Amino acid sequence: MKKRFGKTDLMTTPIVYGCMGGAGAFGAQEETDSIEALREAFNIGINFFDTAEAYGGGYSEQLLNKALGDKRSEIVISSKVARENLAPDRIIEACERSLKNLGTDYIDIYMLHWPNRDVPLADSIGALKKLKDDGKIRAYGVSNFGKEDIDDALALGDISVNQLPYHLFYRTIEFEVQPKCEKAGVPIMCYSSLMQGLLAGKYKSLQDFPVDRARTRMFDHRKWPEVAHNEEGAEATGQELLDELWAIVGDTGMSMEELAIGWLKSRPAVGGVIVGTRNGEQSRGLKKLLDVELDTSVLERLTKASDPLKQALGSNIDMWGKGRTR
Repeated sequence: MKKRFGKTDLMTTPIVYGCMGGAGAFGAQEETDSIEALREAFNIGINFFDTAEAYGGGYSEQLLNKALGDKRSEIVISSKVARENLAPDRIIEACERSLKNLGTDYIDIYMLHWPNRDVPLADSIGALKKLKDDGKIRAYGVSNFGKEDIDDALALGDISVNQLPYHLFYRTIEFEVQPKCEKAGVPIMCYSSLMQGLLAGKYKSLQDFPVDRARTRMFDHRKWPEVAHNEEGAEATGQELLDELWAIVGDTGMSMEELAIGWLKSRPAVGGVIVGTRNGEQSRGLKKLLDVELDTSVLERLTKASDPLKQALGSNIDMWGKGRTR
């Protein structure tokens, strides 16, 4: 089940447990539920856990320590430094905070969470190299780096990962970024893999989707108060995809989650698919996602069904349309 993660010596599961929700990103959350969710994810076989200092101001990292601190040698941890902390001295300080929060003396993979145009990338990468040389991190990478950003990063260092938004409703990285990562041997870690629950098999209509989650470029800014972009979206095309996904669920007998995650696991350059849960019961349900493999005919049908939305949304990888990537 485990395989080598890119060019690193880390052996990881294809499902990465996403720790953002445990810190309250998706609503009120009991700490006991978050800790149980982490422990049960480990118990069913997941060994890769992704967090960030931005998730609850370090609380997500603290929860991971509380839940699995005694399993440190058995798990792989990735964390991220916030874009406002990308000056070299602040990266060093942020890493020290994360190490303390996590209760460990090293982080397996440490990423720049978003690009920061006010700090030379060479300076930020230089700080990551120092942290690696000092044994504070084992590998470093980036998150939300577009076609130009990833070129700049690759020219400066041994980038071990690019964490990107990627799922059936948002295939924008396939135009320009995924091919660059594949060529350079940089694994992609997919976040928002179930599109905030739209791909969890709960909704038959986009109109039923919670307003506080309808923030991506697919949604029309004139209809949804939570969006930050000014685009008209592609809701009709998105609904057509949702309808077809439900048809595939009916034809295959598989859950929508299995279809969505199975498809991602098959894609070029994908090294890990991030999925989060709210409690232990949900974490135990991740076992089927660890094991899922889809037939070629199903994969082709999913790809064909999502092609129109891919074309409609184009190549802008910033899922929220805030202009932070290039």
